[in-house]
Amino acid sequence: MSTTTITTTATEPVLPQIQAEITYLDRAVTKPYQYLCPSPAGDRKDNFVRTPTPVRITDLSRTSAQQRSDLGISTRQAGFEIVPGFGREATASAWQAEKWNDDAWLRDVYYADTDALVKQHLLGRDARGRKVTNTFVFDHTVRKSQTAHLPDTPENRKPVSMAHCDQSRWSGENRIRRHLGDEVLARVKRGEVQCQLVNVWRPLRGPVEEHPLAMADSRSVTPSDWEPSELRYETWTGQTLLIHPPAEGEPQHKWYYYKGLDTNQAILLKCYDSETETRTPHTAFIDPTTARDAAPRWSIELRVLVLIE
Repeated sequence: MSTTTITTTATEPVLPQIQAEITYLDRAVTKPYQYLCPSPAGDRKDNFVRTPTPVRITDLSRTSAQQRSDLGISTRQAGFEIVPGFGREATASAWQAEKWNDDAWLRDVYYADTDALVKQHLLGRDARGRKVTNTFVFDHTVRKSQTAHLPDTPENRKPVSMAHCDQSRWSGENRIRRHLGDEVLARVKRGEVQCQLVNVWRPLRGPVEEHPLAMADSRSVTPSDWEPSELRYETWTGQTLLIHPPAEGEPQHKWYYYKGLDTNQAILLKCYDSETETRTPHTAFIDPTTARDAAPRWSIELRVLVLIE
C-alpha cells in the first residue's frame, strides 16, 4: 500500500502517512472488563466488542527533535515523545549483547538506566519553576510476538492490538499509594506535588518492523472517548482505559508512529498526570508497508512514577 505526505504550513515538515487500522472499543460497551487469570465458569475472558477502524497514521521517523517539539510532540502536550539513547553510555553495548534476557540485569541495571533517562528528559523546570525531584521505576513488561513456544505471561506478553492507556486516574492514585505511600498521595491530592506515571517503551531488537507502536495525540481525544476497563486478577482488580472511536461528527484522532524505531531510541508515554488529563492512547498495529518476512517485534516497557515540585 502506498504512502502519502501532508504539509500544514511552510515552516512544518512534510510528513508521510500510511492508511492502516486501529482497533477501538465499540461505543456500545460501557463497562468493559478483562480477566488476566482463569475466568470463572460461565464467564467470558472479556466482554470487549472490538471495532477495527481505518485511520491515517503519520510517520515521525523523518523529523528532528526540534520539529517534533514544534508540533507539540512531548509528554507535556501530546502526551508522548521520542528520545535518543540510554540513560548511561555503557547500557548500549550491554543491550546489543542481549543482557535484557536476564531479568536480574533488567532490574539492577536497566531500571537504573531508565531512571537516569527519564530524569535527563523531564528534569527541566516548568512554567511555575518546579522540577522533577524524584522518580521510581516499579515494574516492567517484556513483549515478544510470534513466539508460540512462549506462554503469554507477565514476563513475555504479546503486543496489545487495541487502543488503550495503561492507567486511569483511579489506578494512578493506587500506584502512588502502593509504591510511595499514603503521605505522598495526600500531598499529590492537595496539589503540593505533581505526579506523573510514564511508560518507557524500547525495542529489545531493532529496528522495529512488525507490529510497531502507534500513539494518539492526547489533544485530539475528547473526554467521552475514554472508557475505564477492569483488569481482573485472582486476588485484586486493576483499571486501565480503553478508547472509543470518535463519535459521529467529531474530529478524528491524530495517530503517529515512528517507522523503524531502533534500540538506541525510546518512547516516553504519559499514562497518568495528577494535574491534567494529558495521557497517551497507544496500540500495536499492522503497518501495511512492512515486509512479509519482517522480524517479530520484541520490546520492553518500564513504568515510572515521577514527582514534580
